[in-house]
Amino acid sequence: MQKSPLKFRQVHLDFHTSGAIPDIGKAFNKEQWQERLRLGHVDSITLFARCHHGWCYYPSKVGPVHPHLDFDLLGEQIEACHEIGVNTPAYITVGWDEEYAHAHPEHLEAPPSGIDYTKPGWKRIAFHKEYIDYICAITEEVIRNYPVDGIFYDIVGLTNDLSLPAQRAMRERGLDPLKAIDRLQFARERQEAYFQATNAAIHNLRPNMRIFHNAGHIPKGDRVFLNYASHLEIESLPTGGWGYDHMPLSARYAATQKGVEYLGMTGKFHTTWAEFGGFKHPNALRYECAAMLAFGCRCSIGDQLHPSGELNEDTYRRIGLAYAEVEAKEPWCVDAKPVSEVAILAIESLPHDALDGEHFGGQMNKADLGASRMLLESQRQFEVIDTEADFEQYQLIILPDEGRLLPDLADKLSEFLSRGGKILLSGDSGRAVGCGEFVLDGIGMVDDEAERFDMEYIKVGPDLLAADKRGSLIASPVVMNGDNLRVRPAEGATVLAEIVNPYFSRTVEHFCSHQHAPEAEPSGFPAAFITATDNIAYFAPRIFTQYSDRGQYLYRELVMAVIDRLMGKPPSILTSLQSAGRTSLMEQAANNRYVLHLLYASPIRRGVDAIPNWNIPSVEVIEDIPVLRDIRVSLRLEKEVKEVKLVPGGESLDFDMQDGRLHFILPRLEGHQMIALSQA
Repeated sequence: MQKSPLKFRQVHLDFHTSGAIPDIGKAFNKEQWQERLRLGHVDSITLFARCHHGWCYYPSKVGPVHPHLDFDLLGEQIEACHEIGVNTPAYITVGWDEEYAHAHPEHLEAPPSGIDYTKPGWKRIAFHKEYIDYICAITEEVIRNYPVDGIFYDIVGLTNDLSLPAQRAMRERGLDPLKAIDRLQFARERQEAYFQATNAAIHNLRPNMRIFHNAGHIPKGDRVFLNYASHLEIESLPTGGWGYDHMPLSARYAATQKGVEYLGMTGKFHTTWAEFGGFKHPNALRYECAAMLAFGCRCSIGDQLHPSGELNEDTYRRIGLAYAEVEAKEPWCVDAKPVSEVAILAIESLPHDALDGEHFGGQMNKADLGASRMLLESQRQFEVIDTEADFEQYQLIILPDEGRLLPDLADKLSEFLSRGGKILLSGDSGRAVGCGEFVLDGIGMVDDEAERFDMEYIKVGPDLLAADKRGSLIASPVVMNGDNLRVRPAEGATVLAEIVNPYFSRTVEHFCSHQHAPEAEPSGFPAAFITATDNIAYFAPRIFTQYSDRGQYLYRELVMAVIDRLMGKPPSILTSLQSAGRTSLMEQAANNRYVLHLLYASPIRRGVDAIPNWNIPSVEVIEDIPVLRDIRVSLRLEKEVKEVKLVPGGESLDFDMQDGRLHFILPRLEGHQMIALSQA
C-alpha cells in the first residue's frame, strides 16, 4: 500500500478540551460536518485522538476518555470525512499531558527557570520509557480501530530537562548535567528513543502510513528529526509569533530535502492557537495560502473545534475563500521545484561544537532570518541549506554572522570556491572554531587590539556608489550596533565600505544626546571588502543579525550591492515590485515549464499585549490587498521560453528577449499571480 497523497487543502483541527466542560460533541451532525468541509473546500482534516489535557476522544482502553464524552466522536468524524473523500490524519499529543502529569509527577521535566504550578499552563512530560510505551499503546489502538490517513504527534522538540531524575540518568550515562552540550546529548538520545519506538509502533501495523513529529519548527540540519518524518509540516502562524518571514525560510529549507513533500501551516485565528471567537481577515488567509504555494508548500489552516463538536460556519466560509483559489491553482504547483542561484547556509544547521552557548532549538536564528528577509525583500531566488547539501548547484553561498568553521565544512567550502563558487561571510563567519583565524584563503587577520565602540558607522566607498544606478545607497555614514570586528584584509582585497568611529562610547561619564555620539573619524578598518581572488565578500559587522533587530533598509541595500559586485551580473529576476513584494521561480520539469509567482501584501502591526499568555506584545496582520498595475518583470533563464501565460486564467502576455533576458509586463497584481513560462 502506498502512502496516502499529501493533500493541498488541509485543516489542522485542534481540540484541547477541559474535563470541566460538559456535553462534549453533542452538536456533532454528520451532514452538517460534511457541509462545512465542502464550504471550506477542505480535502484533509487532522482529527484529535488525544489532546494536551490528556483525554482521548474515542472509547479507549489505554488512556482516559474525556469524562463528558459518551460516544465515539473520532470514529464518527472519520466516517463523515471519508464519505466525501476527505483524508483524516489523527493527532496524538506527546510532550504536554495534563492527566498523565497528575498521575505521574515523577515524570515531569524541570527547566532551569522552574515551573509555577499555581498558574494555568501545560506541564511537560519527559520521554521516559514508561511514557513512550504509553504513547505507543495509544497509537496502536488508534491504528487498529480506525482507518486514519496518518499520525501527527505534537510537542516533541528537544528540551533542557534539569529534573532530578534527568540529572541522575545523565550521570549514569557519564554525562555532566551542568554542561549544556551534555544536556543536549541526553535530550537527543531520549528524543530519538521516542522516534524509534513510535515509528516502529506505526510501521508494524501500517508500513506506509504518513508520520509527522511536530516541534513547532523544522530544525535545520537535524537529520535525526528529518529521518523519522514521512513529510514535513511547517507550523508557522504569522499572527501567532512566527511572523510572515518564518514560513518562506523554512519552506526554502524543506525544498532541499530530496523527495520529501511539505506543507505550510497557518491559522484561521486573529492571533494564535486556541483563540475561540478570533477570526483572521479573509485576505490574510488568501495571501498566506498563496505564499505557501509560491514557496512549494501544500496548505494547512489551523482551527479549534468547539467542545460541542460543531464546525464554525463563518470559519469555513473564510477558509473556503482561500481554498477555492488554491484548488484552481494546484495543477501549476504539483511537483514544482525552486530555481535558485543563492543559498543561505543556515547557522541553525551547524554542528553544536561550532556554536556558543546552549542549543535546544527555537523558531529562528536571527542571522538566518536577517539574511532570508534581505533576499525576500530584494526578490532574490534562494534556498536554505545545511552542511550536508550539495553546494555545487548554487552560484553564491551566504554564511551569516555566526558561522565558525570546523575542518570538514572548511574543506567543503574551499572545494566550492575552487569550482567557481562565491561566498559571502559576515561577523565571525569563516573563522575557525576555537580560535580567531579565518580558515579560507585570502581574507586576512583579525586585530583584537584595535579599539571598538558601542555604536559605529558604515560608510559606503566610491566603487559601490558609482555602480549604484538606482540611487539606493548613500554617501553619509550609517549607524549600526558597535563592537564589530576589526579585520586587516589580505593583500589585493578591494575595500567597498569602511567602519567610521564615533567620538566615544556612551557612558555615565560622557554621553551625547538621546542615543549615541555622532561619527567622528575613519577607523582604518573595512566594513566590507572583496578578496583579491574576487570570490569571497566579507562584512565585519554582524549585518544580518542587525538587520533582523533594527530593520535599517540601507543594510539590505549595501548587502545587495556587494552581492551584485561579487556575482558580476544582475540577479536572475528583476521586477518593479517594492520591498513587500515576493517572487518565487519554480520549475515543473514534467510539464516543461517554469511557474513564476508574484505576491504582494503589506503586513502591519496592531495591538498591545495582544497575546499575553504567549508573550507576544502585538499582532502582525494583513487586511488590505492593494491592486498593483503594470509590474515590469525581467528574467534570466537557462531554458528558452515559447509562451508566457497567466494561470489559472489563461491570458497570454506579450514578451521579448533583450541581452539574454526575458521581459514582460504583468498588467495587474492582486495579492498573488502565477505566470506559466512554457519551455521551447
